[in-house]
Amino acid sequence: MTGTVVLGIGNRLWADEGFGPAVVDHLASDQRLPAGVETLDGGTLGLYLLPCVQQARRLLVFDAVDFGHAPGEIVVLRDEEIPVFFGQRPLSLHQTGFTDVLAAAQLTGAAPDTITLIGVQPESIDDWGGSLTDTVAAAIPRAIALGLAELSAWQTEGKPQ
Repeated sequence: MTGTVVLGIGNRLWADEGFGPAVVDHLASDQRLPAGVETLDGGTLGLYLLPCVQQARRLLVFDAVDFGHAPGEIVVLRDEEIPVFFGQRPLSLHQTGFTDVLAAAQLTGAAPDTITLIGVQPESIDDWGGSLTDTVAAAIPRAIALGLAELSAWQTEGKPQ
């Protein structure tokens, strides 16, 4: 197993759906990111992310998730708080959601020891080719601060990165 993986999920071409990869872009060049932490833009890779998830001991995920909250609001879920089937509806029968990847990892007995999801409520995912809305873009610094705090807590809990 590898140490800690920071994973951004989402489609950069679909407005706020690109939140996860945008956060990972910022974190990858952030000097405060602990040494040894791997960052990965998971994009829309779906089940192709399974080996990465299976090999991570600790997984920090950034994603746009419809929690039904105000746009730009951030929600942090940890471990069992993350429903394996969160109710994501694929746009086609060929798509899988990240919750399917987590379920597959659990079924294979190779899920990470610790998972944290930092999700933002999107304002718009209907703007094909559009960038993040101002509301969601403004949430990125807070998401980064929450992510760095989570990584720090893992480190102080005696779980080296």
